[in-house]
This record gives sequence, C-alpha cells and structure tokens, in this order.
Amino acid sequence: MTDNYSIDGHKLIWHLDRVHAWQVQRVIPPIYVEISPVSFCNHRCVFCGVDFAMQKKQQLDTGILCERLKEMGSLGVKSIMYAGEGEPLLHKDLPRIISVTKKSGIDVAITTNGSLGNSQIWTEILPYLAWIKFSVDAGTAAVYSKVHKVAANFFDKTLYSIKQAVHIKNEKKLDVTIGVQFLIIEENITDIRNALELFSSFGIDYFVLKPYSLHPKMLKKRDITYTQDIINGVQSIADEYRAQHGMHVVLRKSALEMYKKGTKDFKHCYALPFWGYISANGDFYTCSVFIGDERFGAGNIYADDMQTVLFGQRRENSIEFGSNGLAIKDECRVNCRMARVNEFLEFLNDRPRHINFV
Repeated sequence: MTDNYSIDGHKLIWHLDRVHAWQVQRVIPPIYVEISPVSFCNHRCVFCGVDFAMQKKQQLDTGILCERLKEMGSLGVKSIMYAGEGEPLLHKDLPRIISVTKKSGIDVAITTNGSLGNSQIWTEILPYLAWIKFSVDAGTAAVYSKVHKVAANFFDKTLYSIKQAVHIKNEKKLDVTIGVQFLIIEENITDIRNALELFSSFGIDYFVLKPYSLHPKMLKKRDITYTQDIINGVQSIADEYRAQHGMHVVLRKSALEMYKKGTKDFKHCYALPFWGYISANGDFYTCSVFIGDERFGAGNIYADDMQTVLFGQRRENSIEFGSNGLAIKDECRVNCRMARVNEFLEFLNDRPRHINFV
C-alpha cells in the first residue's frame, strides 16, 4: 500500500505557483505554519527535542492569535498545525482557535499526545480538522510509561481518547484523517509489533513509523543508530500488517535511511520562505529548530501584524541567510522537517542550460 499522505516525501510539487513566485522574488507568504499554543506539557517524553524551550510557562493570547490567523488567511497561508513546544490541548481556548483558523480559509491539523482528549473536545474540534495525529510511541503501558515519562494509567487514557475520536469521526461522518505516530527509539523498538497489533482494530486511518532526529539544542541529548538490520526488520513487520490486517502502515524508510547515512543532501536552506513557526511567546521564526535564535526571528505577533512579519526586513534577511549563510553541515539536524523540500528546491535552483530542450 502506498503512502497516500506523502509523509515520507514532500508536497511542494503541488504548489508550483508558489514555487514560481519564490524563484522570482524569494520572499513569499509561507504555505505552512506551525504554532505552539503553549510552552508546557503534561508528558516528559525522553525524545523531546524542544525541552530547552519549555522552561517558562507561556501560552498565546487567544484574541491576538485569532486576529493574526485572519491576517494569515488573507495573505496566503494555506495550512497550520498546532503542536510545538508543549501539548496543544492544554490551551483552554484551542477549540475556538481551531474554528477561527478554518474559518480564515486555512487548513488545520494538530499533533497531540492525546491523553487529555475526550468526547466534548473531539466533538468541538474534529469537524474543523484536516487531520489529527496522536503521538503514542508504544504498544504496551509499560513501554508508554518509560518513553513518555508518565504513570502507566496514562496509556489507557490515551487509548480511550483515540477510540472516542474515531467514534465521533464515524458517527458524524467527518472528513478528518486520524493517525497514530510511533517514533522509533531504543526504549520502544521491541514494542512495534505490539503497537501494530493493538491499533489494527482501532479504525484509525494510518499508523506511521518514523525515525528519531537529534535536535541540536536539546538539553537531554541522546541519539540512536539505525542499522540496516533494524530498518529491514521494521520493514518486515510493517509489510506483514499491511498484508494481513489491511492497515495503512506508513514506514518512513527514506527518512530512516537518511538518518542512518547521517548526512544532508543539500547545501542551502531554500525552504525558509515556504514555512514558519510561531512560538508560545508569540515570536515568529523562519525555522522551528532555531527557537530563540535572532538569525531566524522575523517579529512577534503581539507587536507586529502578519503583513509586517511575513514581508518585513527581518524575515527577508533570515531567508537570505538560510540560502547563503547557514552552515547546513554543522548547524542543522539530520532529517529536518524541510529536508525533502530542500533537496527538491536545490535541484530546481541548479538550473541547467538549454531548458527548452525537454
């Protein structure tokens, strides 16, 4: 079964109008923005790459954010995912925020650990979502507790929450995609089969197996080595559950192999114009890896409207820096979110001669 969502690739080829605008003027409105509603979380996952950004308890002001969402919609932002530094469900106004996002003409998604979900909140937000992804990363309570650093009973809470979401989707015939994510690390790698067995009967739309990626600013630094035997073993299990259970299992094999390789197949970050990140204190960054780094800061939603943020000198300078000044080899993470986009844009930017001879 193919990856219907192109999770292991990129989708920029379906936005060639925006790509052409970038080729001409470089500074364009982003297609995608990630927003962190809060800077705190009810879990303490061992793989958390943004532990450095969770030192202060902050959350976005609902009124200001909603105004900026309307501005982003009018300026051409096409999608927003709520995730970021903390657990988005901890923002008390998240249902309103999601509703305003969709009504502003922007597709909406959310990544969550899901343990705080219930029938009421899913009833309020699922009708507006394009997709929701639950970060579970385990197939048993013991492993879940070890990986997410919570009490074992959180596992059952999360499973019940996911079941409620699936039930409401089906009951109301909603066009929302429900996925479960499993990030492969040493603590859970032997739990993959248990997780696939468990979720094969949940009625979710897909189950994704993805590699870890070391964040350069992570406080509790850790890493993992993916050998070819590990990749082949995970591939075998994924193929088995696709064939026997009809599950839509997305194995991010290309990303696993790239992490095993340990290199970046691009020399410039051309992706910065196509996305952005709003932190829980309102700062807009051209790259989420560099939260707190002024080289990637473009403004703050409390002080600036989105016209100023997206088309101001600070964002223009950051985009130029990503293209020609950033030390990709030393500063960027392997398999960053925009890795496949950067590979595509680097290929596109390396224009050959005689292009009319197709």
